[in-house]
Amino acid sequence: MPAGLGRGLRSLWVRLCLGLPILAAVAGTPPVAAVAQADASDAWVRRARAETPALERILDRMDAQALNVHSVLVMQSGALAAERYYAGKDQAIYSLWRSRRTFGAADLHDMRSVSKSVIGLVYGILLARGEVPSLATPVASLYPDCPLREASAVPAVRIRDLLTMTAGLAWDEPSPVQRAAWDDQLALTWTGSVYAHLFSRERVAEPGTRFVYSGGATAVLADVMERATRRPLAELVARELFEPMGIAEWSWTQDLRGRALAFAGLRLRPRDLLKLGMLVLDQGRWQGRQLVPAAWIEAATTAQVKASPDYGYGYQWWVRTHAIGGRPVRVVQAIGNGGQRLYVVPALQLVVAMTAGDYGTLGILADEDTLFLELAAGVVSAPVDDTASR
Repeated sequence: MPAGLGRGLRSLWVRLCLGLPILAAVAGTPPVAAVAQADASDAWVRRARAETPALERILDRMDAQALNVHSVLVMQSGALAAERYYAGKDQAIYSLWRSRRTFGAADLHDMRSVSKSVIGLVYGILLARGEVPSLATPVASLYPDCPLREASAVPAVRIRDLLTMTAGLAWDEPSPVQRAAWDDQLALTWTGSVYAHLFSRERVAEPGTRFVYSGGATAVLADVMERATRRPLAELVARELFEPMGIAEWSWTQDLRGRALAFAGLRLRPRDLLKLGMLVLDQGRWQGRQLVPAAWIEAATTAQVKASPDYGYGYQWWVRTHAIGGRPVRVVQAIGNGGQRLYVVPALQLVVAMTAGDYGTLGILADEDTLFLELAAGVVSAPVDDTASR
């Protein structure tokens, strides 16, 4: 390894220990995957005639500066009930410091680990066509050129275990359910083989039995997809999901070897994040077209494993029960570092999207949950007029 790069990496480990956001690997312009240049159409947006008084009160009194929230969007019964954007501090994956920005509807925003949930959707699309291995496939069987001691252990780690974060391999990474002293994701930005990096680790549980949040598992899933289809991840996501949904403005940050950072690199407009929520709400359909199999959406958004006392985890999607309107309600979530949130509430026909810039802390998640519950209660008490004009 060149001496300069080695010094840079050692400096990065120090920054991680000081609690700065992960993956600030090298100063300068981050490599970004090429994307379509055409403007995305927002013809799908059907606005409510006005924010209800309840939603207006909640959002007016929210201290966006203190929370460092950059956007809040609410879709209920197919109508865009609220859409607010704010100025705040933000920090891109490869940036070494935060800067103040004013955000608007056209601005791309880091999604961080929401990227994992998108990978989960695309895997389901490809699986239905038989283009990727089945969930029961031992992962090691897909890498005969890379024999590893852990890969030969019995029982074998399956594709399903990668999807549910139950590979049983040691991994330390901050998540919505744990604080971590270290972050094993960092090495994924330069390692030659994401498979070898994950599967050379110590076994800490039988596969399929214990939740261990792992960006490495998502990175291997993406690698399996690329190897099986012989198409790069950005192309798979574009052709299979984003293009059919009219999502044209997006990017996927790359690692130091030019590969898409599968576990954290997606950047989207908040409205397009909201679209993904609408897709999940409608059981994988977008404007009448079945993009993701409904059975896959059901399995992906059902708790396949208990991640914590509060959270379950499906196929790269979080699940939690909240009390809304005096009754327990299932809430499906995609969650990214810094406060990137997508809430999908089938029982209320409700989708809420938020972006924020409070990277490296868990406090923003609790603050956003409080805001979400207030918004949901406001919707329950005064449903949005779904006869609004287009």
